[in-house]
Amino acid sequence: MPRTVDLSRPLETGMPHARTIQAPEFTPTSTWADDRMRVMRLNIPTHIGTHVDAPSHFVEDGATLDQVPVSTLVGRAYCIEVLRDDPVPITAADLKSAVDLEPGDALLIRTGWDDRYGEPAYVDSHPYLAVDAARWAVDTGLRLIGMDTISPDLPMSMRPANFPYDVHRTLLGAGTLIVENLVLREIADRWSTLFVGVLNVSGGDGAPARALAVLDD
Repeated sequence: MPRTVDLSRPLETGMPHARTIQAPEFTPTSTWADDRMRVMRLNIPTHIGTHVDAPSHFVEDGATLDQVPVSTLVGRAYCIEVLRDDPVPITAADLKSAVDLEPGDALLIRTGWDDRYGEPAYVDSHPYLAVDAARWAVDTGLRLIGMDTISPDLPMSMRPANFPYDVHRTLLGAGTLIVENLVLREIADRWSTLFVGVLNVSGGDGAPARALAVLDD
């Protein structure tokens, strides 16, 4: 029987986020005690928790979330495990030696940092993609790259001034979506059918998402 695995992080107070964006705020506006109903107001950045980067995030005329084909968000995906303890690059050779991918597939990359979510190092010392890995993903025709890190680019603590975000620009410039902050431990080295339920934000450069993997167990 197929089994569905939740790959996403809950939106919650105190969750890790890049220092370049604000912390999320969750404010009750109606309560059970006062109103016999519950309503909450969310004040969240578009790039927090498990979320999708639309091309417009780093491409001036790139597609916004509401312009992204929904077929990009559903389909075959493989999760490769490339475990890293330190902020070292994952190269094209690391990726293409593991499995044969076809154009239109999604590739999820588990570095093991989904087990370090909440640690200070999660923001500042995570592994990242080498630019040649991003170029290989584009050349292969992958529709989506997902990782269990806060960014596929160099960690914030290692970025020089005027950091160019080459990995983001390479992937998004080709229309290859990016999903960050995934939880991939249950699907490592497996194929699945991936569903990315990203918020359909008009003009959105990105938005939180519920990512689900269906496994044929």
